[in-house]
Parts: sequence; C-alpha cells; structure tokens
Amino acid sequence: MRNLSAVTTRSTHLIDGLFINEVVPALLSPPLPTIVFLHGAYQGWWVYENWQEYFAQSGWRTVSLSLRNHPGSYAVEEHEFLKLQPDDYVSDVLRVTEWLEAPCVLVAHSMGGVIGQKAAERLPDLAALILLGSGPPKGLGASRPKDLPYDSPSLPDYQQVKRHMFGNIDDADYAEFHSRLVPETPNVMNQTGRGRVSVDPTLIRAPVLAVDAEHDRNQFGPVYADFYSGDYIRVPGASHALMLGPWGMQVANAIHCWLNRRVSGFQYNHRPEWYAPRAGKGR
Repeated sequence: MRNLSAVTTRSTHLIDGLFINEVVPALLSPPLPTIVFLHGAYQGWWVYENWQEYFAQSGWRTVSLSLRNHPGSYAVEEHEFLKLQPDDYVSDVLRVTEWLEAPCVLVAHSMGGVIGQKAAERLPDLAALILLGSGPPKGLGASRPKDLPYDSPSLPDYQQVKRHMFGNIDDADYAEFHSRLVPETPNVMNQTGRGRVSVDPTLIRAPVLAVDAEHDRNQFGPVYADFYSGDYIRVPGASHALMLGPWGMQVANAIHCWLNRRVSGFQYNHRPEWYAPRAGKGR
C-alpha cells in the first residue's frame, strides 16, 4: 500500500473512556459524512488502520472505536464483563455517534455486525450500513453450533482463529495479529452468534450492503440482502478477516464504489468549490 500519510491527519480521543482513532483528509471541508468502523470479537479499533487511511485519502472522515474492555478503552471487572449484554456494546457505539454530531456510515464486522444493526435501529440519520461477515439476528440462522461456556471470558484459540480469519497463512504473518487479540465476553458472543438478538428492519432505512468472504462460516449476505432489500458482495478467496489479508484493500475499494453510488449526494458534497468541468469538443 502506498504512503497516504501526506494527505491525511490522525488523532485519538477518549470519549467516556472509549478509545477512538480518527483519520481525516488533511484538507477537510465540512460537512463530510463520517465512516464509523466497528470491530468484531477479540479485536479492537486497530483492525481498520489500513482502511481508515484509504477512505480518508478518498475524502471521508473516519473513526474506528474500541468497545469497552477492548484495546485502548476502559476495562471492567471480570464479573461485570461476563454479564455484558449486546445492548451494552450498542450503547458504546451510540455514545461515539453522539459525539460525532453528524450523520454517519456504519461499517461493522462479525459480532459487531449484529451490534451495528441494533445501533442502526436508533440512528435515523444513518447514511449507510455495511455488514462484513456479520453474524445473524434472530430468525436468520446461527453461525455457532453451540454456546461458549458462560463462566469465564472466551479466549482466542491460536489455530482456530488463524484458520477462521485468514485461512492458509504463515505463522510469521499471523503471530502479531494474534498477539493483539483480547478476551471476549461469552454472553454477547453467544447471543450474536446463535441468532438470539432481534432486529427490526423497518427501523433501518439506510441502504445496506452485506459483504461475505468465500471461506467463512458466516454466509448470511444473501439473507441480509433480502432482509433489508439491500445489496450483497461475495469476495472470492477471502476469509473472515475481510479488512485485512491480501484481499483487504480490494474489499475497501469495492465498498467505496458502492458508497459512491448509494450514499445520496456524496459526489457533489465532496467536490472542490472550483469543480465545474466543461464539455470537450464534439460532445
């Protein structure tokens, strides 16, 4: 990936203890839509670093957050962590969108996909919702065959996560990623992965794009496309970590093409003031 730092600026924030990484175009001319990136289980804001640079270079203000008890954000005691509900994570997302004070595009991965949908129910000004390898809401199936134990935090198994997220990858390339993972609350994972969270599609009026990886147990994209009358992309050769791996920037480009087409007014709101092309001869 080429160096984009010359055309973007980065800052970090703590909003009520929630860590936010912000990357924006160096010449930001508001109002601009904001892309909010939401991670999945075990992860944090950092999984979207490359995408934040890409989208900021393309004209978007971007923020990536860590949910509570995830990298950079405030920690809770284990007994509280085990009792967390999906709505607790939803409140984290809504706190960040409230801080933005602007409409946003919400991009959510895996477990975060279900959390993102619940947040989207309460965001009437949402510009778009993009679900990456999302787990299913109630009535659309399940991505896990059984519940995880409830009596201790879920730890990311090295080999299982490696296969699930990246498929056939060398240990040398995977080790750093795994070293940054953190325990996850089994209660939220069981509810989001076993299809126990109800979502009302009538409350989500923004355009929806579902993105699935070819090599992934989460294959709910076509179901989501029907559920929301939205769009669906299946990424050949990809595994669950759609924002990373060798396919990551191609997925970002596909999402950007979709946003340019579906988000109302983007191409006009983001053009320079001097933009007024003239027709060439013979046109």
